[in-house]
Amino acid sequence: MTTNNKPYCIEALLLAAGESKRFNGNKQLAIIDEKPMLAHTLRMLVQSEFDAVTVVLGANAIVIKEALNQIIADLAVVGKIKTNINAIIAEQWQQGMGASIAAGIKNVTAEMTHVFIGLNDQVEIRAEQCNLMITESQKYPDKIVAAFYNGKISAPAIFPRAHFAELALLNDDKGARDILRSNMANIVCLDLPEGARDIDTKTDLLS
Repeated sequence: MTTNNKPYCIEALLLAAGESKRFNGNKQLAIIDEKPMLAHTLRMLVQSEFDAVTVVLGANAIVIKEALNQIIADLAVVGKIKTNINAIIAEQWQQGMGASIAAGIKNVTAEMTHVFIGLNDQVEIRAEQCNLMITESQKYPDKIVAAFYNGKISAPAIFPRAHFAELALLNDDKGARDILRSNMANIVCLDLPEGARDIDTKTDLLS
């Protein structure tokens, strides 16, 4: 893709490395509508206009990777895969979401101009919302595009390459929150009420 006569190439990082202590189980593979949660979020990403998708794993990586391979195979059978899908393990995943983001960023290839950071448990977000974010990012390629819901700016968010270096230094459980706060003048906010629902506990699956 090109925008403003400049190349535009975007990779989605799907963060699925957490231990899910509040969930008390393997949240990434929790069943929603007869499919693992990871299948729903990955299907959403491959239906969006991303040039590549990387799933960042950590806790229970071996089991989740096996399930991921099956999910990818199932998507291929129904012809839903049009992007390159990779999986990596964040070696320092125990340090929190920031460490997972850093691991994903370090894996992003040189041709990528932007990166989308999404959470595996934001199950209400669809390709429509992702593509809206991509469109805004193409309009304003030098700006961060971030979701706004519950009165705050949060994930998912798209970052241009200018922020890759600081994203690669994250190492705590706050994710990219501080980077967003320190760049408020450079953020395009999109109302994304779908982002407000995430799955933290087994009770959340029933809501």
